Amino acid sequence: MEGPSVEAIVKWFKNDKGFGFVELGNGTGDAFLHIGAVQAAGYDSLPPGAKLEVQVTNSVKGQQVARVLSVDLEGAAERAPPPPPRSGGFGGGRDRDGGGYGGGRDGGYGGGGGGYDSPRPRRQAPDPSTAIPVSGTVKWFDETKGFGFVQSNDGGKDVFVHISILGPSGVNRLLEGQPVTMQVVDTAKGREALSINLA
Repeated sequence: MEGPSVEAIVKWFKNDKGFGFVELGNGTGDAFLHIGAVQAAGYDSLPPGAKLEVQVTNSVKGQQVARVLSVDLEGAAERAPPPPPRSGGFGGGRDRDGGGYGGGRDGGYGGGGGGYDSPRPRRQAPDPSTAIPVSGTVKWFDETKGFGFVQSNDGGKDVFVHISILGPSGVNRLLEGQPVTMQVVDTAKGREALSINLA
């Protein structure tokens, strides 16, 4: 049974695949959009950010757009959701697949392809004159991969910690939840610790 009309924004739509997803304006999440509903409204495809008025049905697989009542393409580019981070970009938490420099456990600094979790004999050292003191708590540290992240107390991005700074800083190992103080610099990929001490 079709419900009342709701506003929706196209998240993505692939006409070669014949489907896509919209974000519903009533706060109930995303809904599956089949090409049949798009073509019935007189369109072959819809750009990300297009504003729709739709009727939604609930199926065993979740919410699905049953009918597209109206399409507003004006301002679609401004409303379009940001693309997912590319490999090596700023990732999210440890549960994000392939998270980049930003705390993703599965990807790594640089996304794996020539990144800091790959063998690299020389690392380009950031400029120490730009370092600022930052305190925080160890989010995670993987000795096998040779790096980890510290959640900063200043509310900024997580700080990348490479295993090479532990010895010179007199730190043997880092454990999750440990309070630390660091000298931190901003790099092209995010924030990186030049030195670290246990608080």
